[in-house]
Amino acid sequence: VDGSLASPAFSLPPWIREVMAGTPSASSSSSSSSSRRRDPYWFMYAAGGLGEMAACVFSHPLDVVKVRCQVKGELSGAKVPAGLANVFRTLSSIARAEGVSHFGRSGLYYGLSASLGRQAVFSTLRHGTYNVARDQRPDMNLLQQIVVASCIGGVSAFVANPCDVILVRMQADGHWPEGSRRGYSGLFDGLRRTAAEEGIVTLWRGCTPTVLRACLVTAAQLPSYGLAKSWLLSSSHFADSTSTHFLASTCSGLVATVVTCPVDVVKTRIMNMQKSIVGAAIYTSPLDCVWQTVRTEGPLGLYKGFGPTFVRQTPHTILLWMFQEQILRFLRDRRIAEQV
Repeated sequence: VDGSLASPAFSLPPWIREVMAGTPSASSSSSSSSSRRRDPYWFMYAAGGLGEMAACVFSHPLDVVKVRCQVKGELSGAKVPAGLANVFRTLSSIARAEGVSHFGRSGLYYGLSASLGRQAVFSTLRHGTYNVARDQRPDMNLLQQIVVASCIGGVSAFVANPCDVILVRMQADGHWPEGSRRGYSGLFDGLRRTAAEEGIVTLWRGCTPTVLRACLVTAAQLPSYGLAKSWLLSSSHFADSTSTHFLASTCSGLVATVVTCPVDVVKTRIMNMQKSIVGAAIYTSPLDCVWQTVRTEGPLGLYKGFGPTFVRQTPHTILLWMFQEQILRFLRDRRIAEQV
């Protein structure tokens, strides 16, 4: 850390200096670092993917609400209700009109197969590869962690983009008039039909905002969780327990929501657009989507769906870290038992 920051006039707390310098305190990192070194790398990939998949089973209905809010009143300039009250109104409205089940090709759980498929690819790659990078370079400072997480998130999102396209289309399907709905029966049906009817390149539509969002969410979620957990463990009040994981994951979710909401709106609108419908919004690029949205709806148009994004992202982040920690613990216990 720069010498001026360590002067008596301005002194950062020790845990911040340690994390930014890449040398977390022994009390917070010795056990986790040693356990990371003992873990086979496939533990990292399995826990990351399965943790996110388990979390999305619970958060999927709120993800559907978020997408519907993001496309509601698209480029109309009309004022759309916001806030948590609107989240629950939309949730109730979808449940009454379309039901809950995934199999009716509508409803709050429609698109769950695509969500699970996306997490199996995207989250397995980003969590696993990031943890392997941290294991290889345990001395990375905070800025290096953010850069590494951002790059890994972007590459993972590019690979998983076809699943993301089908997910958004399934979640937003109820937004379209009945005759214009795509009605995919699941992830693989959506992939097959999109490639056959619109060309395989369409499966990478919206790739730019998707990759940008993934860079931001990974750079926000992963280092912030590690930072918050390290700080909690460095105090004398917290142990490596479920309550510590809960508090650290709450911080991670808040940071990720604020950072990613505008990019998420752009991604959703580009993936959901239909050129065949007269009067439907058409964008030539992500920047064009940003420009048209701000011009017709104002800057806050980029934060449409912030309520459901917050309500979905924060619990989802809490669940993914809690599940991931428990899966890692289970795998480690099994490995120790087999070695006895």
